[in-house]
Amino acid sequence: MFKTPLSTVEEKIGANFGEFAGWEMPMDYTSYQDEHMAVRQSAAFFDLSHMGRIRIKGKKEELDKIVTRSLLSENFRMIGPSAMLNDKGGFIDDIMIYKVSDTEFLMVTNAINREKDVNWIKHNSSLEVEDLTFDYAMLAIQGRRVWELLGYKTNLQPLQFVLNSNFLGEDVFLLSRSGWTGEDGLEVWAKAEVAERIINKLMEKGIKPAGLIARDSLRQEMGFVLYGEDIDENTTPVEARYWVFDLDKNFIGKEKIDEQLKNGVKRIRVGFKLQKGIRAIPRHGYKIRILETEVGEVTSSTYSPYLGRVIGMGYINSSNAFFGFHANIEIRGKEYRAKISDFPLI
Repeated sequence: MFKTPLSTVEEKIGANFGEFAGWEMPMDYTSYQDEHMAVRQSAAFFDLSHMGRIRIKGKKEELDKIVTRSLLSENFRMIGPSAMLNDKGGFIDDIMIYKVSDTEFLMVTNAINREKDVNWIKHNSSLEVEDLTFDYAMLAIQGRRVWELLGYKTNLQPLQFVLNSNFLGEDVFLLSRSGWTGEDGLEVWAKAEVAERIINKLMEKGIKPAGLIARDSLRQEMGFVLYGEDIDENTTPVEARYWVFDLDKNFIGKEKIDEQLKNGVKRIRVGFKLQKGIRAIPRHGYKIRILETEVGEVTSSTYSPYLGRVIGMGYINSSNAFFGFHANIEIRGKEYRAKISDFPLI
């Protein structure tokens, strides 16, 4: 199992560690509900050092055939979310791409797919791929009061990034205006010793640490997918309603995407909200029924501190996607009413 390079400082500030995608990472510090609400009402920071970070060099045209989004944007812009698909249109991974130039790109991958993604790129191109994951730590600082608490003005627009910059008086490799919580903020790649000093400075400013449990509940409120739970190699972007592709270019898996857009799909991803007062949380694979007929199953679910109710997502028959109507979800032998909802759920 890999270990975050920031574990020493995180242990000092109260992290409770657990395993995620082959990494020992902070799951929470106090309670995930408090950390969740810190992002929605104030600001918090996350350790994202487990996520894959790779550098890609070579012909843009080769990478363009592998990823689903066009690479024609200006330099120092993030492209995504994007994806790499297999021949059947299923997700190899969903990714973020950072365009440095027409011949150099950075990519952030899901932790569980890092090695698979590197091999996929090498197998399908002659591009040069360098794994930077263990060279830098990665932090995200997110929240509705993030700029006020940071006391920091950024010239970056959303999805812009800079390399070899300065943040809070520290030299960092990458600074981007991006995140995965639905709130504004920054993501930082830096050497571990630099990231430790940044953590201490964030704490001094009253920005709380948050763990991966809060990150999971925040992304579910927004309807963001998690690889291995909500998408995989047998799920297409059309089924997931995850519009991570550009149709005016060719890429691996596009033929299947075109076919599904023309002919439709049997199942689609939807959100749901249980009635308030119900704290039972359905697990991955629990059945969704309408009028006693099974129409789908849950992929992710959590208790939303912001909404004060259980929420989640799953796949149901596209012919039964009655948004605004209710379904029943079976949890440990008992059925609970849930409203079929679109994203975001807040």
